[in-house]
Amino acid sequence: MHAKNTSQKVRAVLKSKGESGISLANKVPYGYKKDNNDKTKWVVDETSAEVVKEIYNLFIQGHGTFEIARILRERKIPTPSEYNASISTNTYTQEYKYKWCGTTVAGILDRQEYIGDTVNFKCTTRSYKDKTRVNLPKEDRKIFKNTHEPIIDEYTWNIAKQLRNNRKKPTRSGKKSIFSGLLFCNDCGKKMYF
Repeated sequence: MHAKNTSQKVRAVLKSKGESGISLANKVPYGYKKDNNDKTKWVVDETSAEVVKEIYNLFIQGHGTFEIARILRERKIPTPSEYNASISTNTYTQEYKYKWCGTTVAGILDRQEYIGDTVNFKCTTRSYKDKTRVNLPKEDRKIFKNTHEPIIDEYTWNIAKQLRNNRKKPTRSGKKSIFSGLLFCNDCGKKMYF
């Protein structure tokens, strides 16, 4: 009973904190750092923010997420985890450096925090007994506009979001169909593929 009551109290505190507009994220997104004076505020980290801007520019120019990851690997740009580790400890060594992957790039492209918004209640745990993280539907999330300095302008972010939703996948022959990303199944509503 004690664990259950403590869990309910912690959830209530986090809910009131999240509904007031304070970010519930433990880690700040790549491109930001915590303010030295107020740990609840985010400030732009110029070095990593340039990489975020470059990712958005490459994506809008027509490069896919895996192609952007390859470009970043070739330029020997540290990944978000490598960059954070190098800031916290100066003696950071890793066997595989600059190991960008498409999912990391896609995660950066999908974050609404880059336009200056705070998004709370993205996920939760099932219960105090089961610590499995469950993603919450977008309708249940709380979005607070202009809570910190944006890295990407809203117009650029909306273009990237629209391109992500309507991305065209090449066929085995390497050619993209003119209908790719535009045709949907009438029954289930999912995209149709060649």
